[in-house]
Amino acid sequence: MADYFKLNAEYYKVPGHFTFKDVYLAQYVRKDTLERPELYEIKSDDIFVVSYPKSGTTWTLELAQLIMNKGDPTYSLSENHFYRIPFIEFHSETYPRLTGLTAMQNIESPRLLKSHLPIHLFPPQVLQKGCKIIVVSRNPKDTVASYYNFYQAYPSLLGDYKGDFSNYLKLFMNGKVVYGDWFDHTLGWYEYVVENNGLFLKYEDMKKSPRDVSRKIAEYLNCDLSDEVIDEIVERCSFARMKMSGLINIQEVEGRPFLRKGAVGDWKNYFTLAENEAFDEVYNERMKDSGLSFEWE
Repeated sequence: MADYFKLNAEYYKVPGHFTFKDVYLAQYVRKDTLERPELYEIKSDDIFVVSYPKSGTTWTLELAQLIMNKGDPTYSLSENHFYRIPFIEFHSETYPRLTGLTAMQNIESPRLLKSHLPIHLFPPQVLQKGCKIIVVSRNPKDTVASYYNFYQAYPSLLGDYKGDFSNYLKLFMNGKVVYGDWFDHTLGWYEYVVENNGLFLKYEDMKKSPRDVSRKIAEYLNCDLSDEVIDEIVERCSFARMKMSGLINIQEVEGRPFLRKGAVGDWKNYFTLAENEAFDEVYNERMKDSGLSFEWE
């Protein structure tokens, strides 16, 4: 199975892509902040939600923001999700307000911030200051299926990908997608959370019991909320409600919705039997002894 996911000499490349410390990145990622992370003015009460793309980031951020505001939706309803919550490494000439460094300066503390960076590219001062970090992860089969659709939906960010899923899966398994290798990313952050008392969430648990996960987030952020407030937050952040929200499920970038299915087990609609068997072999080898496991349906 070792050669099953072998790439041809020529493979799809995101326009303007670059590699930094062996991580494949898109042109919207600010290279200057990777080279000079001190450009970020980090505050000790900053709160970060970190994930590999398509793992439940938006959902987690919306939950966290409502929890931080004790269930009051006023701020959450005040503006587009992507303006309310800075994406720290993002840079855009077209949408300058979305540029992370600028957006971080325009919100009050405590700041809720987003990143997809792997831990070895993350601003070290965040870790040194002991900022609260919530890591959310998703089983990699559903992650790659969702990421494949995202590549097709957002050509201005990721190029006009026209390949099939089988070829995209090879890119994913070789770390040739934006933000690189899922295994390195996930295990790096998982190890940090375990050793530093961070909060590690699984998308599948959020789907199964959003109330329990919301309570975990509240406890981690030292927010003492009643059961009634937690229930209201869970309802406001249900996938169906977020998908209907023009402030969250934006369609202005490419004319297609940002949120798609949000299902667990959708990978079955994409993987062939042979791909699934080959994937499982790689997964079992890469994840052995990690203490981390996922649900697949």
